[in-house]
Amino acid sequence: MKKAKTLLTLTFTLIGLISFGQTNFKWDVISDSLEDNQSQLYSKTKLFIGETWKSAQNVIQNDDKEGGVILVKGLSIQSLYYQMNDHRWTFNYTIKFLMKDNKCRIVIEDVYCSAARVAQYEWPHMPVAETYPTSKGLKITGVNEERYLTIMTSLKQELQSIVDSYMTAVNKPLVKDNSDW
Repeated sequence: MKKAKTLLTLTFTLIGLISFGQTNFKWDVISDSLEDNQSQLYSKTKLFIGETWKSAQNVIQNDDKEGGVILVKGLSIQSLYYQMNDHRWTFNYTIKFLMKDNKCRIVIEDVYCSAARVAQYEWPHMPVAETYPTSKGLKITGVNEERYLTIMTSLKQELQSIVDSYMTAVNKPLVKDNSDW
């Protein structure tokens, strides 16, 4: 059984690495052959959300236990210090957690830049893409190619980390404290 779980974890890690190369910043990972029923997967997912986001009530937009769907709206703040200023970009994203008996799915999509600031100034909203825009890149993004790729890599790593952490969480057994606390 441990070999099967290890193999399953390696499979999802490889899927995650493949997802890392996508050009539309969309992750869609399915875990099947789990030992948990829908109710247990739902509990694990709610626990994961509560531990991952500071205020789970603020990020959950839809919560349907019977349907096995939880919709989360999150944001990621990426910053880069250069030209003696702290540049900050806010990226919004949507995560769908879908679960049914012995299966769960996480879908991260709709990733976009909703705000960009340098000190008190608004900055161009950075387009989310795998590659730097070839035409008028500096004008469109507000940064050169190297900085753009640094921000995009950091954003992708953060979103991939959510997928990896979730897959680890649903593959772990729920710990039941049998002591009389």
